[in-house]
Amino acid sequence: MTCRQCSSIKHIPDVAKGFHDTQEFKELRQRVSEIRKRLAHERQSRTENDAVVDKSGDKCLSQIRTLRQTFNVIFDRLEGRTIAEVESRKTSLRNKIQADVDQIDDVTEKLKMLTDALKDGSDTNEALSYIGFSKCDEVIFNAQLLLQTIANKDDFKMTFQPFKGITEYLSSIEMLGEVICEGGEKPLPRPDHVFEVEKHVLHNVKVEDDKHTCYITGICRLANGEFLLSDINNLKLKLLNSSYQVMSTSDIPNWPQDLCSTGQREAAVTVDDTKDRHEILLVRVKAGKIEHMRTIKLHHSSAGLAHHDDHLYVTTCTALHVYDMAGGQGRQLYSDETGQDTVTRCAVSSDGSRIYITNFTHQLITLNKDGTTLSTLTHPDMHNPATPHVTAQGHVFVTCWERNTVVQVTEKNNQQTVTTLAGANNGLTEPWSLCFYSNTSLLVGQCDNDNIVELKLK
Repeated sequence: MTCRQCSSIKHIPDVAKGFHDTQEFKELRQRVSEIRKRLAHERQSRTENDAVVDKSGDKCLSQIRTLRQTFNVIFDRLEGRTIAEVESRKTSLRNKIQADVDQIDDVTEKLKMLTDALKDGSDTNEALSYIGFSKCDEVIFNAQLLLQTIANKDDFKMTFQPFKGITEYLSSIEMLGEVICEGGEKPLPRPDHVFEVEKHVLHNVKVEDDKHTCYITGICRLANGEFLLSDINNLKLKLLNSSYQVMSTSDIPNWPQDLCSTGQREAAVTVDDTKDRHEILLVRVKAGKIEHMRTIKLHHSSAGLAHHDDHLYVTTCTALHVYDMAGGQGRQLYSDETGQDTVTRCAVSSDGSRIYITNFTHQLITLNKDGTTLSTLTHPDMHNPATPHVTAQGHVFVTCWERNTVVQVTEKNNQQTVTTLAGANNGLTEPWSLCFYSNTSLLVGQCDNDNIVELKLK
């Protein structure tokens, strides 16, 4: 096993000499105070939320008891109606039985009366006997018909059969209803979901020593919820907290064209002066400060930038190149020399299977991971498309610089649809850069404007 050798060893007392006089050490108490305030605020918020959970849980229990009472009322009504139906049917059947009994008793009584009157006929006139015989014979005939009618009847009885749907449904369910827990991370909508803007908020990102109006060419969100911006007009990177307040800045030697997140608290920035300087600057955020780590030199211009799977995708305005993070020899994936801004900016899907590039004139082009063109979208509402952005779920957004809009591109059955998501009425003025976060928020950087625009989506 080979161990990496340390080039030098420094003693802590030597490294720490003069540390008390550094600005970083002097600001420590203030930073600790601010973070403690934020922690206390979040703790209070969590405590209050705990009370909300307890109260909402009790409300659920009350609703379950109310539901049970409602069921009791419903079942009491159903039981009453069913019992009444049984009594009604029982009375009807007994009336039919009693009608048969009454007919039998009537015939029996008639036969008894006739036979008693006739006796043996010795003391009766034969004419009267004949009349009595005829009547008796007629009653016997009616009695036989009655017996035949009754014999053809089945015995009455009653049974109760519950509706199968009721017992089967009640047996099939586990609970009286669904217990839904709200809050936490918002789930990502389906890839074909078309967003709408619920509201927009402007956030000023100009700092005191800015000499020019801000021009935000890139935005990315770090793992801790902070944001990193590239401001090409003021040659700076700007670190924003989760409330969009500028915490610190870092000077860039030349024009920062674009940036993207490359790790938990790391990012890459394309720097280009359009003449001799073409490079990627790798930075990290530590203790609220932006630190420069190293630089990757390029042999071509650098404009748009995206990161995926330890690789950096760089646009040159006419081509797309891919490099590994070590800055090794890159390769060209795509090229279009028919104009000056045919490959403006780029974005890569979360699985790396799709690469989106903008032709600044009028197109959004989709490539596979090998650089083969999958689709070319041209649409009148997508004039001067600048920066594409693709979410982890596959939603695609594009800033349209000249139209002052952000559009969403959705795909279904291999058909792409363009929907204007936001415009000037949402505070947009020459939008350029994009960052989607928290599953329903979109942050937009603008040209020659001190405000970034937060779009709350639904």
